[in-house]
Amino acid sequence: MASPDKRDLLGACLWAGATVAVVAASDSMVPRTVLGVPMALLISGHAVLRAIGIRTTSLSEHLAYSVGASLAVTVVGGFVLNVLGSLTPLGWAFWYLAVTAAAMRLAPSDIDVSTPSARLGSLRIPPWQAAAIALAILVATGAYALAIHDQTVEQQFKYTEFWMLPPAQGDPGQLVVGVRSAEAEAHQYDLEVTLDGKPFAVFRSLTIAPGDTWVRKVPVPILAVQQKAEARLYRPADNKLYRKVSALVPAS
Repeated sequence: MASPDKRDLLGACLWAGATVAVVAASDSMVPRTVLGVPMALLISGHAVLRAIGIRTTSLSEHLAYSVGASLAVTVVGGFVLNVLGSLTPLGWAFWYLAVTAAAMRLAPSDIDVSTPSARLGSLRIPPWQAAAIALAILVATGAYALAIHDQTVEQQFKYTEFWMLPPAQGDPGQLVVGVRSAEAEAHQYDLEVTLDGKPFAVFRSLTIAPGDTWVRKVPVPILAVQQKAEARLYRPADNKLYRKVSALVPAS
């Protein structure tokens, strides 16, 4: 199908390129679905049919072949992207762009591949085959929509590191307390240090930006008995204990 000048394949490539651009630039599910579903279920299969030179005699026959070829492209793409570790919406968009671009380059232009008439033809599909095709379409559509949804709601793991180091041999009587933020935005913290359960030091309103580290040495007395130091980190926004660490202060 399609004219020898490959204008239909050029249109398929432009559609695939637009899909890549939308997926890369937007997290909105609506434009991704509008561009991605036709590519996954029809356009990519049409491009493959053109590339291998399969002729059809009616619009209904060509549509059926295109849907089947598109599903095959999607199945193969799933294996390829899984191996490459790129089983994401953007990976799928680049896959279809590669398929359409390859089809445009490989499609013969010296044979008659005139467009079949827009009649439905006499194509007859048994009910069980129609059900299988419908199920395959639903599975492919659902998989693509799920991939889009998962990427949209996926959030990078965010956390705050909090530690306390006991006095070192070369620096006795000094506890080291540290906080490092790997959050998405700056947060404010309150830090309290206790020694054997009694309040010992307090640091209020510590604002720590993502990637920043706050470290402070806290002088503690060295006694004849071992002591237990404990540090608690609070977020004033919800006034709840966020992190807790402890260390032993050795005896003299």
